[in-house]
Amino acid sequence: MVALLIIQSVVQGITEFLPVSSSGHLVLIWSAAAWMGVDTSFSSAEMLTLNVALHVGTLFAVIIYFWRLVWAAVLGGVDMLRWRDTDNCQLFMFLVIASFPLMVAGLLVAMFAPDQWLLNPLVVAGATLIFGLLLLFADIGFDSRRSANDIGLLDALVFGLMQCLALIPGTSRSGITLTAGRMLSINRTDAARLSMLLSIPAIATAGGFEGLQLVAAGDWAFNRLALIGAGLAFCSAMAAIWLFMRFIRASDLLPFVIYRVVLGLAIFAFVLVIGVSAPPPI
Repeated sequence: MVALLIIQSVVQGITEFLPVSSSGHLVLIWSAAAWMGVDTSFSSAEMLTLNVALHVGTLFAVIIYFWRLVWAAVLGGVDMLRWRDTDNCQLFMFLVIASFPLMVAGLLVAMFAPDQWLLNPLVVAGATLIFGLLLLFADIGFDSRRSANDIGLLDALVFGLMQCLALIPGTSRSGITLTAGRMLSINRTDAARLSMLLSIPAIATAGGFEGLQLVAAGDWAFNRLALIGAGLAFCSAMAAIWLFMRFIRASDLLPFVIYRVVLGLAIFAFVLVIGVSAPPPI
């Protein structure tokens, strides 16, 4: 039981920032655990506590790794209040505009989408495949003539609207924002940086919303394990970001697309062939 949650913590930390669908991995891991007879009967409160902890761990990882960009965005917010048009101000406005659609759409999904839809294995598998192939199309079909310094407010809106697709389980938030960047002809390294930076408000909002749910319910479960999970997520996320940012400088995104195809087919196999489906309780 504990091993399953530890595995989830490590996998969540790794896949949060890679374009490979963290929800796809969760469905596969829990389905495999159920197939092997591992106890997967955790309460929603226990899983919610762990999810908040994992969000905290991954959030700290991306903030620390990209602290210069984060600090530049903070200074940009100050510049905006002073009515100063600077590069930092443009970065801050990019974050605001690109994050707003996801926050609105995420709130609507949280209010009206039934929980059983959020990690439907067949939806996860299909989205993992479809949006993986879309990522490949964006990566090989568009040039790299632009950098992060060239982005404008319209580009930010495109990022924001595309990021809303991440609410479809299996899409991958990092994957769809990378897709947006490549479709805007932004080079891979800068597209990855923008994707990572956009993860900060996304993760903070998701973790904050779940935290409020816990406070309202007054049910903090798995405190010690959640703390361990946060630490594991932090360490694995730092390693994943470090490796990905180095990999992306020398390679295209085809290896991740191939991985997504294999992952999607594996989920379909568990659900349709083996007949086992056990998404984590949310």
